Amino acid sequence: CAGTNLSILNFFGNLEGGCAVIDCQAQLRIVIYLYHGLVINGIVQEDEMPLLQILYKGFKNCKALWQGSLPSRGELVKKFWISFGMGLKESKQMSESARLLAQGGPISSGGVFAEGLQHCRGRKMKPIEPSEISTAFRRICDRDFSDAVDKYHTPEQRKRSSHTEQYVVAVHTNDTLDHLEEEIQLHSVNFISTACILEQFVCSITRVLQWDSLLETFKHTTNLDMRQGFAIIFAQHLLGALDFAQDPLNYEFRNAPMLTRQAPTLFHGVCGFLDMYFSNVPPTNVFWFQGMEAGGDSKVELIGSGATRR
Repeated sequence: CAGTNLSILNFFGNLEGGCAVIDCQAQLRIVIYLYHGLVINGIVQEDEMPLLQILYKGFKNCKALWQGSLPSRGELVKKFWISFGMGLKESKQMSESARLLAQGGPISSGGVFAEGLQHCRGRKMKPIEPSEISTAFRRICDRDFSDAVDKYHTPEQRKRSSHTEQYVVAVHTNDTLDHLEEEIQLHSVNFISTACILEQFVCSITRVLQWDSLLETFKHTTNLDMRQGFAIIFAQHLLGALDFAQDPLNYEFRNAPMLTRQAPTLFHGVCGFLDMYFSNVPPTNVFWFQGMEAGGDSKVELIGSGATRR
């Protein structure tokens, strides 16, 4: 039936397959860490860019991205590198190095990539599991009801029926439907298309900031992927400033002239491009489901718009 096919497409095609693609080049964690850093510094508001707001809300409980709770100022660099597969000791060292850079300290004599290369070689990111972002997926696909909650039976009904199979099925079904309703906005997003949009942003910001030639040199001299070099610059300088600079928006990267060919205040360019790019990508462009109306009182509005079914 249509409902079964839709469920298979949603849970296995979109969520499970999508989680394998949406961060395949670390594009999701780069964009989400940047967005989170700008939000906690008050540089952007959480509701300014609707697509990023949906992803930010949907991935807030993702262990692979955040390694626990959302990072506060002073934790961005450390948690980013832990999510990249780096050990806690090395991540703290990278964070301390970023703090010194943000306070005007010199770049390593080995160059802008030296310390990152020392700790990053051979590291593997923890993949994003769909069960980390969707309780409904965990219920339906993993058959995990260990934390299911009964919201609909009275104490008397629970006492009378809790030992019956019918009661257990009812609790599991209601709990799953509740979580699916809560997550409906995330389920409506086409993860594959979103992966391409995020990847294009990272590639584009590389060109906007004129880091492409620097990263090409990195690739040729280290035989590593350019994204690894981007991650080092991104974490140690951009996240480092969001972590430790007194005024990140107007912070001048005077100690890294190779990164500031346009202007020493990188964040004006970064924020301007982030806003321009994602303002031109309305969430409806990456929704699986479109609005439709039926006769009578039956109406299904655009999923993701906060509408209710009736």
